[in-house]
Amino acid sequence: MTNKLALLTSISILSVGAVSTITPAHATISCAGYLPNSYFERIENNKSFAGKLVEQTDGSQQLQDLNGNVIIDNLTDAYILMDTYLLAKQHGKYGVVNAAGKTIVPFKYDEIQTEPDIATSFIVSINTSNNASNATKQGIINRHGDWVYPLADVRIQHAHYVPDYDQDYFIVHKSNGLTGLLDDRGYWAIMPQYDVINPLNACTGEPLYLQVSLQNKTALIDQRNDVVIPLAANQHIELFNSYGDVPLFLRSTLITGSTAAGMSEDIQDEIVSAQIIDANGKLILSSDAPIRKLLYHQLYTYKQAGKIGLLNDKGNVVLEPQFDSYRDDADKVWLEKNGEMIHLNTLLELD
Repeated sequence: MTNKLALLTSISILSVGAVSTITPAHATISCAGYLPNSYFERIENNKSFAGKLVEQTDGSQQLQDLNGNVIIDNLTDAYILMDTYLLAKQHGKYGVVNAAGKTIVPFKYDEIQTEPDIATSFIVSINTSNNASNATKQGIINRHGDWVYPLADVRIQHAHYVPDYDQDYFIVHKSNGLTGLLDDRGYWAIMPQYDVINPLNACTGEPLYLQVSLQNKTALIDQRNDVVIPLAANQHIELFNSYGDVPLFLRSTLITGSTAAGMSEDIQDEIVSAQIIDANGKLILSSDAPIRKLLYHQLYTYKQAGKIGLLNDKGNVVLEPQFDSYRDDADKVWLEKNGEMIHLNTLLELD
């Protein structure tokens, strides 16, 4: 592939797919750093793009075959995806062609979004603004040039990629305010029924779990719409880890009326208590305070009966709750017990 990514075998704790930008179009999430080794093993034998981009004196570009014959010209902002497709502008509009010049997506769209490390489907947009309104229609076209979802008054985001099946999922926000999860065959994995859908473990190769919101309540569901944690007010849910066969989730109870969003580490002042729950809904650990990650350690503080303890990134208790306070000075952590400040390394050695 064009920019082969390093093979990564682990998933970042408390992390989800990040926003990524490519030129000339942009992707709504990036799977870089999340895709399993099996994905790279499958694509490493991809044939190289059988063509070349040639810059012209007027600043435009041509796609030529390897013998120098012009396949398509008058291009700008051209970008080769996955050594397979060419995404570019022609006469001010975006489109996608392959190395033979076959048009996959016609050059008539104001924007095309795709995941640059995958490029299995393309979210296309047309600006329909006029003096009376300002709107954009969006749709999804797959790599074969077929419609997955026709142009409509919706907002579409790439949500998830399943490397074992080479399959994409999309979040579709309909004009009536409801949101659903659509696969790249055009079938609803989750019918539009929520206000917000937030994928928690996109691109990991595991079944997808999502935090959903409806009428100021949140819940944890899987991609079959099975409920793991029921809808409740003042509830925040995120991925804690996905190391084992069953991922773990961090459920935080927020202060009444809180509208805090984002990662729990950024909304600590809004959190009253927290729990670690597995994907079957089983309670693993409860804390009477926010579960906080230490700055330079893969360890977390939690609180029970007024005492502080430590757990690791697999949800296992490392030090039972017995400490009155702690001080996190990045590379040095101190815990207070019976009025004495004890260095964390000493406690771990004793343990």
